[in-house]
Amino acid sequence: MHNKGNAWKERRRLATVGAGQAESPGAAGDEEGVTAPVSMARATLGVQLEELPRRLAELRGFLEAVTETVTSVTDVEAAAAEVDQAHAEALAKVAEADRLRGDEERRRRDAEARASEHQQAREEADAAAEDAYAELARIQTEAAEARAELERIQADAAERIAAAETDASRRIGAAQEEARKAIEEIRGRTATEIAEVKASAAQQVDAAQEAAAEAQVAQTRAETQTAAAQTSAQEAREDVDRLRGELADLRTEVRTDREQARADHAAQLAEARQSASERVDALTTALRAAEQTIEELRRHPGGGGAATV
Repeated sequence: MHNKGNAWKERRRLATVGAGQAESPGAAGDEEGVTAPVSMARATLGVQLEELPRRLAELRGFLEAVTETVTSVTDVEAAAAEVDQAHAEALAKVAEADRLRGDEERRRRDAEARASEHQQAREEADAAAEDAYAELARIQTEAAEARAELERIQADAAERIAAAETDASRRIGAAQEEARKAIEEIRGRTATEIAEVKASAAQQVDAAQEAAAEAQVAQTRAETQTAAAQTSAQEAREDVDRLRGELADLRTEVRTDREQARADHAAQLAEARQSASERVDALTTALRAAEQTIEELRRHPGGGGAATV
């Protein structure tokens, strides 16, 4: 039935659907139960009027934000700064991209270089392996030849050893026979040679004893001569001391006589000087002779004793 109430309900349903709200299964029943749409509208209007200041404040804030946005959009300096910043960021990104591209290129070159080195190393390793196989084959060949040579040398050595043993046995037998004959010959000559050796030894012992006796006599004679030389040296030293004392006394006497003669008479002084000079010369000569005798005794301790004997 089409009337104003049903029309209002339909408009309300359509408004709800247009607002994007799903129509609940019980919505139709609820709307059918509404019997006072005007009262409900008044109540809703009261609520909306109460929310109107808040909604106006929100609208005012939204409009101010829109105004600021429009102002920012129309600000040339801000736009230029933003463009510069965007340009700088773009340049930075380009530089970073260039750097990354350079790094990637460098890594690619390094990888290619490493791959080339690995390839070269693999080729060198293959060549070294081939050389090693060839060297191994050569060594195995040489080893086989060496084993054959060793076997030949061992066989030759065995033959030589056998021949040497045979020759050694023969020589040992001959040497033993010669030694036996030599022993028998030595035994035959031993008695005579022992007697001769004993006689010679006895003669040598007698000669040695005689030489020892002569050496003892010579030692005794040398000791006697040494004692005599020491006695003569002591006497000579005593004579020298005595002569030195007499010389000192004479010098004192001469000095006294010289002073007295100088006081008495020049002729007597000359005579005294002459006499004293002669006595001094004689004593000096005797002193020198005694010193020479002592020196001779020192150089030849046994000379004086031998002369005395």
